[in-house]
Amino acid sequence: MTPPLRRRRLLAAAVPGLLAGCLVESSADAGSDGGSEDGTGPSADDTGSDTASDGDRESLSGDAESAAEQTDDGDPPEEVGPDGAGLAVTNVDVLSVTDGKYDTTVLAVLTVENAGRFTYGTVELRADAYATRPNSAEREAVGYAYEYTHYPADDRFTDGTRRITVEISFRSRSTRARPDPDWYEVDAAIRRAEPV
Repeated sequence: MTPPLRRRRLLAAAVPGLLAGCLVESSADAGSDGGSEDGTGPSADDTGSDTASDGDRESLSGDAESAAEQTDDGDPPEEVGPDGAGLAVTNVDVLSVTDGKYDTTVLAVLTVENAGRFTYGTVELRADAYATRPNSAEREAVGYAYEYTHYPADDRFTDGTRRITVEISFRSRSTRARPDPDWYEVDAAIRRAEPV
C-alpha cells in the first residue's frame, strides 16, 4: 500500500505547478478577448486533474484484484492467519473441571470447521477459560492455553469438522467458582494454520 501513497503525493505536488502555467495563459487570453477579470470560474484543467486521479484509483484497484487472483490460483501459502484460513470454532463443550491442591484444570472439546479453502497439516488455536455462575452474564478470566494440532499425511484436515481437546490450567486461588462445568465457560479462536 505504500507505493500508491507515494504516487499520490507526487501527483499532488506536480498538479499545482501545471495549473499555474495554465492559469497564466488563461488570464492573458481572457484579457485579450474581454472576458472576466476575476477568473473565478472552474477551469478545464481542474476537471482533467480529477479525472486523472480517478483513473489512478481504478488502476490501483485493478492491480490489487489481479494480485489477489494470482494468490488464489497459485500454490497455497506456507501459513495463513485467522481471517484467511477458512477455519472457525463453531462449538465448545466444557467436559470437566478438576480442582487439584494448587491448580484447577478445565477440560473442553472444540469443534473446528474447515470451509475447504485449503487442506491443513497444522492448526494452532487459543482457548480462554472464564469462571461464571449458572444463568449469569458476568464472568471473569482465569486462564488460557494454546493448542497445536498436527494432522499427518494420511489424515489431513481437508474439509468438514474436527474435534480438538484442550486443557486450561490455572491457580485454584484465582477464583472462588465451584469446580463444576456449569460454572465455567471457554472461548476459542484460530490463531494460525499451515496449508499443505
